[in-house]
Amino acid sequence: MQHHRHHIHYAHLILKNKELREMYAATSLKTLALSMVGVFIPLFLMLEQGLDLQHVLTFYVVNTVAYILAAPFAGKLASKFGLKRLAVITAPMFAIFYYGLYNFVNLGISINYFAILLGLAEALYWIPFITHFIRFSDKKHRSEEVGFLSGTTLLSAMLGPFIGGLLITLFNFTLLFIVASILLLLSVFPILFTKNYHEPFKCSLEDLSKLSKKGATKMMSIGGINLVEFVFWPIFLFASVGVYAELGLIFLIAEFVSIVGSFLFGSVENRNKLRMFLRIGGVLCALTWFSRMWIEGVLLLALLTIISSFLHEMVVVPFNTLAFDKVVKKKYLSEYVVFRGIMTGIGRLIVLGVVSVSLNVKSSFIVSGLMYLTYLI
Repeated sequence: MQHHRHHIHYAHLILKNKELREMYAATSLKTLALSMVGVFIPLFLMLEQGLDLQHVLTFYVVNTVAYILAAPFAGKLASKFGLKRLAVITAPMFAIFYYGLYNFVNLGISINYFAILLGLAEALYWIPFITHFIRFSDKKHRSEEVGFLSGTTLLSAMLGPFIGGLLITLFNFTLLFIVASILLLLSVFPILFTKNYHEPFKCSLEDLSKLSKKGATKMMSIGGINLVEFVFWPIFLFASVGVYAELGLIFLIAEFVSIVGSFLFGSVENRNKLRMFLRIGGVLCALTWFSRMWIEGVLLLALLTIISSFLHEMVVVPFNTLAFDKVVKKKYLSEYVVFRGIMTGIGRLIVLGVVSVSLNVKSSFIVSGLMYLTYLI
């Protein structure tokens, strides 16, 4: 009972923080929109637009390179204009991307141009957003706040694939892209009520040399793991499921379990315990990804997806909490977020490189498992 009151107390404190409250609302709407479409993009490109795996890989390579190159400029622009203005700018950019994704064949424009647009939009939104969140989070309750952010994000991510799958199954991709675009535009409004804070940004070789010592390998792992989870795993899983709505249902259950994990591990403020959970979670997650090489059957694959989602929070919440602790008081907070974005992009490129050579999505499962083991270091 006391533990239950503890959660309610800190949830109340977090929601009283106006900056974080508005950011939670904005993230929920944006995540709902992006998750409605995200896991279905590779399937849409392959099944609806007729692209082969190599072309899909090229799309994600171009998208990732654009994100990496745009990251430093996003930090600079955020320093000059603030999160509000960039959020207003990026919302229509995401909407234009969805329009182009659906119509690139009729428009006679290469899909890779829209991959570049997506990379720019992602960098211009997420880099200032993460910087803003870290700056206005409270160290004493940062684990709670990171867990709460992860939980609210996952709540939207839970509903997104299921709603997206239903819209595709009952209607078509056109309606899905329209609904997602409307939600993206609505996600701007909560950001307008936040402070127009300008985090200083000065990227130098000296700063990068300092930042390279602060978990670069683990940052790369985050990027690679997320790519496998949201691109290659849906492709593999859909081959067994075969129905968009059922695929969305599996991800709905998986994200619900993730929410439980995010709040559970977010309630742990003891940093030594967080480090312990990080290492244990890394090993368990690695085992779940290695096991995907030979496990078959829809029920077993669905169960594995659900278990892995819970264990992933055992890694991501402690890692983010500990990482944010190290940089929030430093002069190079924006530089850290930009560097983190670049490293996650490099992690994505590593996975894409392996799959490009093997032309087998299962090879990404091995890479994901190995990347989870980096959290033992």
